Amino acid sequence: MKKYLSLLPMLTILLFITACQKQDLQPNESLVSSSKQKKSLSLQEEKTNTFYGPQVHIGDGKGRSWIRITHTGKPEEIGIEMTADALNGLAMDDHVTWDLPLHQKAKAVTPFDHINVNWNPHGHPPEIFFSAPHFDFHFYMISEEERMSIPAWSPATDALFNNYPPPGYMPVDYSTPPGPDGSEPEMGKHWLPPPPTFLPFTKVMILGTYNGKFNFIEPMITLNYLQSKTNSSQPYSQPALFEHTGKYYPTIMNIYYENGKHYVSLSGFVIR
Repeated sequence: MKKYLSLLPMLTILLFITACQKQDLQPNESLVSSSKQKKSLSLQEEKTNTFYGPQVHIGDGKGRSWIRITHTGKPEEIGIEMTADALNGLAMDDHVTWDLPLHQKAKAVTPFDHINVNWNPHGHPPEIFFSAPHFDFHFYMISEEERMSIPAWSPATDALFNNYPPPGYMPVDYSTPPGPDGSEPEMGKHWLPPPPTFLPFTKVMILGTYNGKFNFIEPMITLNYLQSKTNSSQPYSQPALFEHTGKYYPTIMNIYYENGKHYVSLSGFVIR
């Protein structure tokens, strides 16, 4: 009996150690919960929905706007989709314009209100740069009503076209000439990056202002480049300040051909 009694302290210690080990093996509930939440959030980020605007006839084909948004509400890509035959049957004697309405989801998370596409069969000024047949894809950050109210340049409207946004609201490497150059009705004043960066012209990102506001982003792409079905993605310069705070702004211009369709899009969204 004494022999067994002498073993009791040792058994007590062993039982205590075993209990502690079992307790240590229990998962930390807060860590597991946090891990599950992160995994769930990651899955939501991966899942997306694409929302389309109405189709419009372009050339012999069709085009429409679209936006892809994650389940957490972050836009991944916004742009124009054109069927392959949209590049055929284009007017070769005059400029043509198409309005591409945006889905309401696009307006809710980005600064964009609508898209306007211009076809320029003989290019436009300055001809030294932009004489090739090309498309202007305008992503407007003003309403269509406001855009349509922009007049033609004249001495009387010069102050409106050449009233630039405050410092910081345009990229520092973009510029525009004074006077009428670059001033277009129903658009605004066009700003260019340094010419060596986009010559010879195949594609370039143009920016636009009017009466003190940064009002559009414009990928400009030649017909030949689109017909070549060359895929490209490139970042473009950003301002330091943004008017529409709380919205997602893009930072990358994309051009690609996929499944029989041409895409011109903006991506790399950052909330401002």
